[in-house]
Amino acid sequence: FDVLIVGAGLSGIGAGYHLQTNCPDRSYAILEGRDCIGGTWDLFRYPGIRSDSDMYTLGYSFRPWTEPKAIADGPSILNYVRETARVYGIDKNIRFNHRVVRADWSSADSQWTVEVERGPEKAI
Repeated sequence: FDVLIVGAGLSGIGAGYHLQTNCPDRSYAILEGRDCIGGTWDLFRYPGIRSDSDMYTLGYSFRPWTEPKAIADGPSILNYVRETARVYGIDKNIRFNHRVVRADWSSADSQWTVEVERGPEKAI
């Protein structure tokens, strides 16, 4: 891949969109340590979780937030992130259960070497 994006949360999905839109000749993958899209909005599901920023600011400029609540609840944000990944085909570039454990830059080669562990998420 030309580009690796770490994490399939709000920012990772946004990075995937901008990369495929602005650099269509570059290949990319999103490495997600867990088995699903959503990052924070999937990981934390306690009752009442919501954004502390309005979604017109937090959301994607390329896919504006259209729900009536500007301060959105977690499930609505999670749905927005997942739908965005699906609508733009970003989900096809995600490698689930791929945890980045190390990244080394070589100035001589102008290249990153990335070490990844594959497999189901480990219980803590």
